[in-house]
Amino acid sequence: QTTTNTRINEKWVVDNEYVKSAINKFPADNTFKNFNDVYSTLGMDNKLYQQAFLQVVTETVFHYPVTFFSEKTTKPILNKRPFVPIGPKGSLANIRSLGFKTFHTYWNEDYDTIANPVSRIEAVIDIIDWICHKSTIEIQNLCKSMEDVLNYNFNFYINEFKKQELEKLKNACIENLKPR
Repeated sequence: QTTTNTRINEKWVVDNEYVKSAINKFPADNTFKNFNDVYSTLGMDNKLYQQAFLQVVTETVFHYPVTFFSEKTTKPILNKRPFVPIGPKGSLANIRSLGFKTFHTYWNEDYDTIANPVSRIEAVIDIIDWICHKSTIEIQNLCKSMEDVLNYNFNFYINEFKKQELEKLKNACIENLKPR
């Protein structure tokens, strides 16, 4: 089978037909208008986050044997937005192991277990496609139904996770300063 490439920009070329099809389905101007809520943020561009329902988080690495949690995933948590991380296999499991909740009751998160990076990205595209086919009212209702998870993640980050991470850093510094 012969495939043709689609140039995304001067650096990236897509040769997977499924991914190209998804790119063509979602033009840049396909946004939901008048999607407002009362959630606040901590020093980020609140208006930008309030204009979108779902944050597709492109983590630092995608096809890599180690998962980690970066500021990229923190942003939707602090803006009380659902997120789909595009990272290594096991990224969601890692996020849950840290104490956060994810969105498995709203969409299929089995993509997190897929080792093949192309198949994993295709599964993420299916989630995005499912969401994009919803009306603004359906999206608002979905967001409302997620309120407990969104609030939990926000509060957990602010009240516990940051303190846990600072304590780990402090202990690592103390350990590294000991005589060897």
